[in-house]
Amino acid sequence: MVNLDQYIEIQELARLGMSKTEIGHRVGVDRHTVAKYLKTLSPPAYKRCRGRPRIMEEFKDYLKTRIAQGCTNGIVLLREIQAKGYRGGYETLKQYIRPLREDFTCRVELRWESQPGQHAQVDWGYFQAQLPDGSMMKLYAFVFTLAYSRAMYVEWTNSMDMATFERCHENAFAYLGGVPKFITYDRVKTVVIGEDEHGEVRFHPAFTDFAEYYGFIPRVCPRRWPKGKGKVESGVKYVRRNFWAGLISISGIDDLNWRCRDWLAKVANMRIHGTTGRVPLEMLRVENLPSTAGRPAYPVEPAVLRRVSHDCLVSFRGCRYSVPSDWANKNVWVRAVSGQRLVVSAGGQIISEHPLEPVLKRTVLIDSHYAKLRHRSRMMPAKPIPKVEQAAVEVEHRSLSEYESLLEVGV
Repeated sequence: MVNLDQYIEIQELARLGMSKTEIGHRVGVDRHTVAKYLKTLSPPAYKRCRGRPRIMEEFKDYLKTRIAQGCTNGIVLLREIQAKGYRGGYETLKQYIRPLREDFTCRVELRWESQPGQHAQVDWGYFQAQLPDGSMMKLYAFVFTLAYSRAMYVEWTNSMDMATFERCHENAFAYLGGVPKFITYDRVKTVVIGEDEHGEVRFHPAFTDFAEYYGFIPRVCPRRWPKGKGKVESGVKYVRRNFWAGLISISGIDDLNWRCRDWLAKVANMRIHGTTGRVPLEMLRVENLPSTAGRPAYPVEPAVLRRVSHDCLVSFRGCRYSVPSDWANKNVWVRAVSGQRLVVSAGGQIISEHPLEPVLKRTVLIDSHYAKLRHRSRMMPAKPIPKVEQAAVEVEHRSLSEYESLLEVGV
């Protein structure tokens, strides 16, 4: 019996004029076997052995369910079905679950390509550099990749806060010549603050305002699916393997960014891209991105720390704004957005938003911030009130002779 590869080789060698004996030596089979398979025009077919897997039929549904749940470890599955009465060996189980495991683990995906000027993807890369004293310094690479042309922009920072994130976007828009219609992100805190009761993404209000200012629509990848922004994921790997791997020493962030700009201009955006087969800088001319030239930079103001008063108010620029009662007498971060709105955050979440009050000495209240207090009995502060103890009654002790004298008088 020969396998499919041997059958094809026998047919090919015979077509080249070799004798059956030579073919047998070359393939490793007897000349009579060669003659047998030269007479048939169909390759050998094999039937699955039904004897051994029959022992597995009892556990078929259970194994399918567990593999669909993500458990593909044969040792774990063996232990579980042994507890259910399985008496076979590990090799039988391994052969049986191999096609089941391939069906669930092999994900077939639809290839997606963007039209010019439509999509970009953004991600952070994490790096470390050694300082002169031997300690390590964290560095972050902001990577911005246009989905159509694969033209990219990279900026190095030592922070990933909102102000830095927005500044990197502005520099990317200026470097690449404009703003795409959609930009895709991970679920980072500067973009997403959570989900609502329906599972819909809640974008960070400050970043939403930034996106509206520049006219793009932010999108986020589904959870645990980095391939949703695979173009920029590949870009981060390319930065790590091509640019970062070539560095021996740097003198600081400015030096790092200067070298990276030179690398972008001479290498990254001038290479023939492995997927498109074209030069990203040449394809960038087709993107036709809406330019940001002449537009003032987005007004970014750093957040300031404020203490919430006992009546749930926080002070900012001469006015007071309410926050939920849970944050009374606690510290919160307050930030003005676009000079029009106030955003209050604490504990990694947005807790309150207000339009900025243009008139000084105004108090802006939201009724729902006090909802919990309205259903609670009023608590009065305890006052020190001393208690008066009852005086003990003293009983006079007399001798029995005094009582006897009184009896005699009575007689």
